[in-house]
Parts: sequence; C-alpha cells; structure tokens
Amino acid sequence: MGASFLSAQVGINYDELTENSAAYLQGWLKVLKADKKLVFKAAAEAQKAADYVLGKSRKTDF
Repeated sequence: MGASFLSAQVGINYDELTENSAAYLQGWLKVLKADKKLVFKAAAEAQKAADYVLGKSRKTDF
C-alpha cells in the first residue's frame, strides 16, 4: 500500500508495477481474510510511512 501511495504522489505509473504487487498481496490474502480489521491498520500505517518519506510528517514513531 505504501508503494502505491508514494507512486501516485510522485507520478509513477503504478499499472506497470501491478504484476509484482499482485503476487506480493496474494501471499497476504489468507492473513487479511482472517483479520478483517488488519487491512485498515495496514493502510493507516502505510499512509504514515508515505507521509514521512514525503516529508509531510515529523513524527517518527510508527
């Protein structure tokens, strides 16, 4: 998710990266299906990380 957020922010065509991302996410499907709230937590953490990389946040504790 973080890669997706950063790619969109800096103008990288994420469609070219989808094949690798799909394979990576396939491995997480079982975990995500077992814990329905995990995807929201992961998205929030990915956004915080992307904001940090882009200099939008001064907070360093993840």
